[in-house]
Amino acid sequence: HDVAFDIHFAGICHSDIHTVKGEWGDVVYPLVPGHEIAGVVTEIGSEVTKFKVGDRVGVGCFVDSCRECAQCRAGEEQYCTNPGMVGTYNGIGRDGERTQGGYSGAIVVDENYVLHIPDSIPLDAAAPLLCAGITMYSPLR
Repeated sequence: HDVAFDIHFAGICHSDIHTVKGEWGDVVYPLVPGHEIAGVVTEIGSEVTKFKVGDRVGVGCFVDSCRECAQCRAGEEQYCTNPGMVGTYNGIGRDGERTQGGYSGAIVVDENYVLHIPDSIPLDAAAPLLCAGITMYSPLR
């Protein structure tokens, strides 16, 4: 279910700065921050059904969750309780490895945590919408 994509743009969120400085708790260095990520799919796993090579995509602040607890089943994966959502960076994935974020050239993410970006939105404008934009939209909604 993996989607690999080249990162074309990554927004700069103040939480990236807090994390790099260790202001929100333990950080394992080296660390690659960045959770407002936009790019183009370069490869897909054999079980991927939602994306194809060449799709414009994005990833926000988390890349996995248990998908089984009540919060996950309700579509509120950010509140996962078993064991908790996996952050795009400074988290621990199901494989036991540390997650690294969007200030890199490419990333691989499970298709369930990747979003389509419409052709009408430039990738540079889309990247910050994946955190800052949704932060403003959510309370307004």
